[in-house]
Amino acid sequence: MTNLSELAQPWAMHNPQNNRLPINPNHPFYYRHWPANWEFGSITQGKKSKLNHVFFPSVDIERVVPGVNGVHQIQGEIGDPSSRLGKLRQKGFVILDPNDHDYMRVYPAKFGGKHHAPKWQTFRVLAGQIISKFDMESWNLWRIELITQGLIEIPHEHFMELSIITARRYPERLIPSQHLPEVKKKLDSAYAKIKIMETTMNSIIKNGLSYYEGLLDE
Repeated sequence: MTNLSELAQPWAMHNPQNNRLPINPNHPFYYRHWPANWEFGSITQGKKSKLNHVFFPSVDIERVVPGVNGVHQIQGEIGDPSSRLGKLRQKGFVILDPNDHDYMRVYPAKFGGKHHAPKWQTFRVLAGQIISKFDMESWNLWRIELITQGLIEIPHEHFMELSIITARRYPERLIPSQHLPEVKKKLDSAYAKIKIMETTMNSIIKNGLSYYEGLLDE
């Protein structure tokens, strides 16, 4: 089993090695956040492994593909996304540049190309196959840091309430079959989650930014 993580390099650096990851090349990317989109989840912190619940900012990937979404072609598969990024910022998106936030790793890939992946994703070759893992805990910490560093604002009460309303729709579909033991268990779990979401929302409303700062102090 070969660990290929050492092949990864920070964004925009060159790899002097000839070793290549047996995976298809892809395009560079950037992360973006739309202020209305949040994900409810939890993170385990501290020596006592305390479980903390939180609304994480949804951060999604957009690839820099020449000729797509207004990305201008510079040469071959190299594109200039500046026009696209400007339009997204005008619409209210938060754009996270990989040159500023160091979240992208570049692997030498098949066909002489490059494979771009988040730094939290690692690769190994096992029995001739690529095995990929994603460090979700570190990813969640990074998303919290985006808030504590002032790059993303804390979730507005309105958007947290919308997440809770969406969560309430799930148990409503289960109620007609709640006489079944397995359905009753799912129903109880769904109601428990909704209660935790409501408690978390109220804590964020009450404490503001300090709620997220406290998650990093655990």
